[in-house]
Amino acid sequence: MANLDNRYSQVMEFFNTWRIQHLPVTFNDQLLGIVSINDMLSFAFYCMRDNSSVNMDILDEKFDIKKVMTADPVTAKPEDTLEDAIRILAEGKFQSLPVVKDGKLVGIVTNKDLVKVAARIL
Repeated sequence: MANLDNRYSQVMEFFNTWRIQHLPVTFNDQLLGIVSINDMLSFAFYCMRDNSSVNMDILDEKFDIKKVMTADPVTAKPEDTLEDAIRILAEGKFQSLPVVKDGKLVGIVTNKDLVKVAARIL
């Protein structure tokens, strides 16, 4: 999980190390938002567009996760069904669904997870 104090380099290192594409942003286990690898790459692109010389120090300095993340994302509950998750993700507005219980993040379901489940069923 990411937090509001993370630098650009820290978030990118997490994506790279764990080979994931979505990262919940939390404070005291409360879900604040979600940031994707695409959000991070878009941020870097805009920094490069505005500045001919960009390095990790500049990206870290300009980065504010609150401005990059999707705040208050659509969530699922642990008791939601597989069909519920498929229906929400099938709308195509996003590719991950944080799972929240009593206001606390307990997991995340992604479109990749659903493809793996479908492959096992088929």
